[in-house]
Amino acid sequence: MESRLIPTPRTLDDVDIKSRELLGQGWGKLERFTFRHKRFDGTWSEPIQRDLYTIAEVSMVMPYDPVLDAVILIEQFRTCGLYWGEATWLFEAVAGIVDPGETPPEVAAREAMEEAGCAIAGPVHIATVFSSPGGYGERTYMYAARADLSKAGGLHGLAHEHEDIRAVAVPLDEAYAAAMDGRIRDAKTILMIQWLTAHKSRL
Repeated sequence: MESRLIPTPRTLDDVDIKSRELLGQGWGKLERFTFRHKRFDGTWSEPIQRDLYTIAEVSMVMPYDPVLDAVILIEQFRTCGLYWGEATWLFEAVAGIVDPGETPPEVAAREAMEEAGCAIAGPVHIATVFSSPGGYGERTYMYAARADLSKAGGLHGLAHEHEDIRAVAVPLDEAYAAAMDGRIRDAKTILMIQWLTAHKSRL
């Protein structure tokens, strides 16, 4: 069967941005875009208004120890659950913001040391994704990388960034089970565990 998953060729010429309004800025930026876009039938859409929240580009990494067949995950408080009346301490992969002048692999290595106390080697690019494309502008680079996790774990984080992080090294099959039974709730981390389960030989 001929593949149907061929992206429609598009450029910014196919988007007519009428206005871009800054609604608020703190740790991230909330903007309101008013725009039209080319429809699949070749006509232009009516004007559309959407709000977009963006913090930055992010690099994530899943450190993997092939000797122990284990990964390291971090647990920390996240504000996402407050909207729903939940206290959300979540298990996630190591992650950090890509600052100007940095590359995503460099950030992955830095954050692995800061958040989990482990050095990584040979990062393999998994994917570059938009985690919630309807209203969140964050672009995330995801990697898996070799690491010695024999002494990894414990409490980590930078005080000036208000980080309070618990790092845990667990067998990959336990991480996969946690991704399937709801203990891991971050979609990107679930994707990374699934990828690593299928492709760990590449490391």
